[in-house]
Amino acid sequence: MAPYMLDFTVYRPPDEWRVNYDKSWANGPSWRDFIQERSEFIEKVACKSGLDVNGTFLPPAVNPTVSKDYTTDMKTAMIEAEMVMGGAVAEVLEKTGIKPEEVDILITNCSIFCPTPSLASMLVNKFKFRRDIEAYHLAGMGCSVGVVAVGLVRDMLAAHPNSIALFVPCEVTTYCYYPGNNRDMLVSNAIFRAGGAAMIMTNKPSLYSRCKYELHSSTRVHTGQDDAAYRCISWGPDEEGINGVYLSKDVPIQAGKMLQAVIAAATPKIMTWGQYAEAAVNIFGRKMLGRQWPRYVPDYTKCMDHFALHAGGYAVLKGIQKGMNLPLEMMLPSFASLRDYGNTSSSTTWYSMGYLERFGLVKQGQRIMQVGAGGGMKGGVNIWVALRDTHDTHRAWIHIDRPYTELDMPRPINEPAKKAANGTAANGAPAVNGAHKDIAADATAKVRGHIGAAGPKLPGARAASKSAIERAIEAESAIEAKDFGGAVML
Repeated sequence: MAPYMLDFTVYRPPDEWRVNYDKSWANGPSWRDFIQERSEFIEKVACKSGLDVNGTFLPPAVNPTVSKDYTTDMKTAMIEAEMVMGGAVAEVLEKTGIKPEEVDILITNCSIFCPTPSLASMLVNKFKFRRDIEAYHLAGMGCSVGVVAVGLVRDMLAAHPNSIALFVPCEVTTYCYYPGNNRDMLVSNAIFRAGGAAMIMTNKPSLYSRCKYELHSSTRVHTGQDDAAYRCISWGPDEEGINGVYLSKDVPIQAGKMLQAVIAAATPKIMTWGQYAEAAVNIFGRKMLGRQWPRYVPDYTKCMDHFALHAGGYAVLKGIQKGMNLPLEMMLPSFASLRDYGNTSSSTTWYSMGYLERFGLVKQGQRIMQVGAGGGMKGGVNIWVALRDTHDTHRAWIHIDRPYTELDMPRPINEPAKKAANGTAANGAPAVNGAHKDIAADATAKVRGHIGAAGPKLPGARAASKSAIERAIEAESAIEAKDFGGAVML
């Protein structure tokens, strides 16, 4: 049986954890090692990163709104971990009615905070999971693992039929706080915020009727073979021996290369029949006939209904938007997550999916593209297919009663032009000229006529008809890496 998602939750921290910049400025000078210039830099970065300056959350231990000084020891960090991870798990178990003794597989992740016993063991102890549970913790994998590890959950379920898996992505901000002066490391203080998620996947036939989504595909790419990619994001000491998250000036370049690679790898798996025909004609015309057509970039809004993108910062989302030529309405769920919750590392995309469900935007049969990016460098793309219409309030989003617009955002998203005179499509992609489009339409009709109307639903027919063009599209990288050049602060 294919893997399905039964349900998921995203954690909303208590209101007393809310960051308020006026109160933070009042309390900041009382913190040891306070430096005015450093605080001004953090505020400047936060304001430019698309966060609501009075709307995100930090635990009291590192929250200048409520604390007279910071505390970053492991005991205090564990308090945050238990609240966030335990809160998300308790909520998803309550929503689904799944009892702890029914969970067969448990996978947790937290990149920086890695205590012994592990955070997976902490949850085993807290919820009294079975003695024979397959429990694993993933550490040091950065922001992308909330998407990438779904592939691991899928593979674990494939090895264990008729099972239930619980995945808990989180980052513990208490332990990530950086009190030093290196600006490449201070950025994390400005954008990383408390948050976490929990999701249940299963291959139990008895639970199928209750599941929300089917996992259509899970794609991952790792560019750590390149030294620059491997070293551009890290956790460790600065020149004074103070630990923090390091973000080098190479991050935009390396993030662009990684995002280009993972999107290009995922693209052939999701294109429509018409897009395959257009791509085939484009490649044949350019490679074999020498036509001066622009490289083919599919209109992602025609093969995907919704997008949940890594809300690592304003520039991250703008970079992905530019690379995929996505319109404003497709970006709002991810910008909303950034606005209200900041960069919650591996759980960011789950907040975006929660936002989509909050307003009943997901309908049966629609597809959601979930894109994760993070240090290493590595990234992942999951495609979820909705099994039913979903309108789920989600506690994390109950504070708003209508979908956000661009006017609600701290910074404008800048919707791409509807149409330009230079032949671009409404979403900013190069338009297919008339002859190219007519040829593609004719090819599409012939392909459909050959395999029958049900063709796209038949895996064998799909593989036979598309495998060659899939390889061609991926090989020539349907998206330019430079298009993602604005992606920073992962």
